[in-house]
Amino acid sequence: MKLDEKNIRIMRALHEDSRQSFVQLGKKVGLGSLSSERRVQQLLEGGAIELMHANVDMAKLGFGEYRLYFKFDVMDKGTEEEVLALFKAYPRTGWGVVCEGEYGALWRIFARNGQEVEAAIFLAMEKFGKKITEKVVVTTMHETYLPWRALFGSGQGAPKTWNKAKEGSSAAKTDATDLKILSLLFGNAREKTQAIAKKVGLTPEGVNYRMKRLSRDGILNGYTAWFDARKLGFNYYKMLIWFRGSTREQEQKFVNYCIQKDEVVYMNKIMGSWDMEVDVIARNSEEMHGFVREIKTKFGDFIGRHELLSVVAEKTLNPLREY
Repeated sequence: MKLDEKNIRIMRALHEDSRQSFVQLGKKVGLGSLSSERRVQQLLEGGAIELMHANVDMAKLGFGEYRLYFKFDVMDKGTEEEVLALFKAYPRTGWGVVCEGEYGALWRIFARNGQEVEAAIFLAMEKFGKKITEKVVVTTMHETYLPWRALFGSGQGAPKTWNKAKEGSSAAKTDATDLKILSLLFGNAREKTQAIAKKVGLTPEGVNYRMKRLSRDGILNGYTAWFDARKLGFNYYKMLIWFRGSTREQEQKFVNYCIQKDEVVYMNKIMGSWDMEVDVIARNSEEMHGFVREIKTKFGDFIGRHELLSVVAEKTLNPLREY
């Protein structure tokens, strides 16, 4: 998509708070509320904005976060479409990706226990049979979201880091109405309070009270937006990193360094087959090569190896949509 400066400022404001009113948004970017609303709608229809959603601490709802990686021996166009359809149909999918590289698909799901993860794996294996030659499961320990500075400009925004609790260990008290409210806000951060109230059978005041309580309890942590990098002129890469003999201090130095890099949009500390995932947006393969070369030069003493995945197609979804 062709973006002017106002569109970029709108996306930056939505990344910081995607629930703010169009009046507030317009004041920040120098537009009227109707113009702001029209531009947001155009960005949604054009696919630049994939989802405006609530930041929900899924661990406090009793969910663990898992990434399932699959290697395919056959990944034709029909298989790609079937993989994306599976991601869309599964109610606990948060992010599903078809990619090039060591693995052909990445499936980010939320599950209450290992049995649910196993059921998702069997679902994929039964669907695609012998096309899948290898599968890997990793779980998230903590993650950091960064504000797409390569798009918005250096120095814009602050990183948001969440530590992940053990599955079920910090589950907060919620009821069916709380979960429905969270589901509606995850699916659309801009859902009006009156509409939420009608859907859950409460007054708007009752909904506001519950939203404040969910925020106070650390379950509802603001609102943001996720973008389609390719629609914005970037390629999206995921760098899988294995450390060798690293200490906590070395890992933190690595994290601190990556947080300052404009290209990095996400970091994920892993328990599983590798140690860290770093998500990067770059305008071309040369830019990505430069980033990898810089990282390997500075931290080559304890980065054992790395693999690069390049996103071909993705689905960003609401993992609470079953409620």
